[in-house]
Amino acid sequence: MSGLEEPGRAAVPLTQECREVLERAFEYLDGEMADLDCERLKVHLAECASCVAQLAEDEKLKRAIREGCPCETAPTQLRARILVHITEVSAVAR
Repeated sequence: MSGLEEPGRAAVPLTQECREVLERAFEYLDGEMADLDCERLKVHLAECASCVAQLAEDEKLKRAIREGCPCETAPTQLRARILVHITEVSAVAR
């Protein structure tokens, strides 16, 4: 797939900037993004309806998970291992 697909619409090609924004969407939604990066992302979102739409879908997913599992919290060590793995995978992908 070369872009975002919406029902009834052709795929929208993703720019490199779009890819970077979408790769970091959950970091942004979780409030874990550095201030400067957050500002850059907001500038992009102000100009890119496709990324805004995808970010809204990611936010819906997070909300559904949170509402479906409100009492469950991953152990601190597991969360740390997952974050390390995500960082390693992201570094290799770049």
